[in-house]
Amino acid sequence: MNSEKRNSKRALPRALVCAILALIMMMCAFSCAAANVGGAAVRADSAVSGDLNGDGKLNARDVIALMKMIVGFDDTGVDRGGADINGDGKLNARDVIALMKRIISGDAPGESEKKTLVVYFSATGTTKGVAERIARLTDADIREIVPAVPYTADDLNYNDRSTRASAEQNDANVRPEIAEDISLDGYTTVCLGYPIWWGQAPRIMSTFVEGHDFTGITVIPFCTSGSSDIGQSDDTLASQAGSGNWLQGKRFSGGVSDDALREWIEQTGGISVDKTLLLEINGVGVKVAWEDNESVSELAKLVSSAPLTVEMSMYGGFEQVGSLGTTLPQNDVQTTTQAGDIVLYSGDQIVIFYGSNSWAYTRLGRITDKTAAEMTALLGNGNVTVTLSLG
Repeated sequence: MNSEKRNSKRALPRALVCAILALIMMMCAFSCAAANVGGAAVRADSAVSGDLNGDGKLNARDVIALMKMIVGFDDTGVDRGGADINGDGKLNARDVIALMKRIISGDAPGESEKKTLVVYFSATGTTKGVAERIARLTDADIREIVPAVPYTADDLNYNDRSTRASAEQNDANVRPEIAEDISLDGYTTVCLGYPIWWGQAPRIMSTFVEGHDFTGITVIPFCTSGSSDIGQSDDTLASQAGSGNWLQGKRFSGGVSDDALREWIEQTGGISVDKTLLLEINGVGVKVAWEDNESVSELAKLVSSAPLTVEMSMYGGFEQVGSLGTTLPQNDVQTTTQAGDIVLYSGDQIVIFYGSNSWAYTRLGRITDKTAAEMTALLGNGNVTVTLSLG
């Protein structure tokens, strides 16, 4: 690997830091009101999040907390985890500026918008179990259709034709009220789950589909039952909805295997199983937000049949590098890396950073559950073994 690496930059003079902080404090005064009600949401497991006051948002209070850390901070520049916003291992005005940019842009590192939603109604828990597994396999959001008046065990007594469920199923015009609306905004695929009651979808499903616009959404129905098939229930719901691209539904038992669910999901064509790349460092699994590019796709194909073990070596005091044994597509861009970044170098080497460097790389992803200090502890004490797999 080329030995020309970025030289460390000397921290800004304290007087300049204080001047910048004074200016930013004035800016923060105007944003405090907004901070009371807003701020970019951040995940609890996001690395170097900047959420310094722990309220789950990025706002002016975090800027003030960061400034308090910097004022009186010595010149050693020791990293303080989530406060090191730009990942250079120091706390200074550059971190304040980086945090302000995040707040202004509404950036929430590590968050990704999910386009698939699993919506289900479940009176006994059977459909709920299947729905939760589909959501896990597809990395989808999940919402439950909750009736305004919950169903009791007596309501579901199939042997009594006078029960609530029996009466509802015998009246095609009944529309049980739903306790809380479920928004479909932003979703392109909806997996719609329900039990089979007397050969039909529960009437509350009619309430749901008639109350939503499915235009531009692919709807994939699924149902659960002990023996009855899905029948015409999916076609009936599609007709009642009057919009959306409805695919053929599928019936499952409560004990359906994950393999069977995967096969069904892949066959629908509407969504795909979330077989994501998994990364372990010395046997320790880490969470990675992978890039959506050709290099990552080819890397996933490379490990699809068997895990790949890469022996890494420390380099430059800020990275671990190892050979993939093959060449992947490259799209190199001049990049200043941060701790946790994963890149492709020279087409055939994977690099994981615990420090910072500027060079032309192809981005592969970023480790999201480790701070800069934790990355140093994980990678900065000798060579490591990295294992890549698909699961």
